[in-house]
Formats: sequence, structure tokens, C-alpha cells
Amino acid sequence: MKKLFLIASLLCLTMTIQAQDVFNELLSSSLKVAEDTSKDIETRKIATFKYDELCYMKQKLLPEVMKDTTNLVVFNKVIDLLNQQSYAMYKFVNLFVEKLSAGKKKKQESVIAIFKGASINNPLFNDEDTSLVHAYYNNDNYITQFSLDTDWIKALEEVQKREW
Repeated sequence: MKKLFLIASLLCLTMTIQAQDVFNELLSSSLKVAEDTSKDIETRKIATFKYDELCYMKQKLLPEVMKDTTNLVVFNKVIDLLNQQSYAMYKFVNLFVEKLSAGKKKKQESVIAIFKGASINNPLFNDEDTSLVHAYYNNDNYITQFSLDTDWIKALEEVQKREW
């Protein structure tokens, strides 16, 4: 019976590790680009934002898992949320870069305002640590001036609804 339980536990662990593939792949690729000195500085800064955002989300969601490490339902829900939010953030940032590069100076200001607004108006955690959450939002040195505390699924839906 113990062997069966051990095998079942290992199988569940393997499945949950595979379920993190989206998050892990985005985290790995973002770090790789951020550290690649052959890339231009703006590309590296965008990748740095993505990496920092992924780390922030994981840090905010990890306590949910740690409340009860034996509850696989909670664990799987958190992993699923992390993957969904990660992918939506990736799509949001890439859409932002696409729209930004397609417009002239006046339109670029509008694009920045729209995406920044979608980010700040859709919090996921309602984190009160604004100095952390707004580290990029209030930073003119980064084109990705988005709140770290963003529900990326809702923010992405908001910008996709627009007539571009």
C-alpha cells in the first residue's frame, strides 16, 4: 500500500511539474534574453520586465500552495493560474510592442497610455506595496511601464477589445 501511495505521489508530482511548462519556459526564455548582451538594450529591458513579473507572480502565489502542501487541488489551481497569467502577460507585452512599433509618435503615446491603464486598472492581488508594484509603472527608463500587480488575462482582454 505504501508503495502504491509513493508511486501515485511521484506520478502527481511529475504531472504538476509538467503543468508548469508554460511558466518555466517563459521564465527561462525571458532570463536568457535579458542576459544576452548581443541583444539591443530595449529588448533586454522588456525581457527583464517579463522575468521580474513572472518572479513576482510566483512569489505572490507560492503562499497559497504552502498553506497545505498535501492539497493537490489547490496546488494544481495555483499552477494553472500561474500558467494562464504568465501566458496572458507574454501576449499582452508582445501586443504592446507590436502596437507601439506600428504607430507614429502621437499614436505611440496613446498606445502607452492604453496599455498602462489596462495594467493598473486590473489588479490581481491588490498588493499594497506600491513601491514594488509600481517599480516599472513609474519608471521612465522602461518602455514596459506596467504594474506588477496585474490580472494579465483581464488586461489583455481590455486591450484586445479596442479598435486598432
